[in-house]
Amino acid sequence: MLVDIPTSKSEYNIEEAAHVLDMSAAELRSLLIRHVLDEPDGVRHLPAMRFRPADLIMLRLVCGASESS
Repeated sequence: MLVDIPTSKSEYNIEEAAHVLDMSAAELRSLLIRHVLDEPDGVRHLPAMRFRPADLIMLRLVCGASESS
């Protein structure tokens, strides 16, 4: 699986990260809640989250695994 993530920025907010991952911000929030965050503490921090290129690679892989399940 080829994971092509632009590295022109050092970090992305949730809207930018969603755009790079070709999904809506709501879809990214849902993905994070299902696969990454601990409830309820993690959800509270969603608006302030920032993502590095390596985070986007991991999220792209999680997206691929979710779609193939």
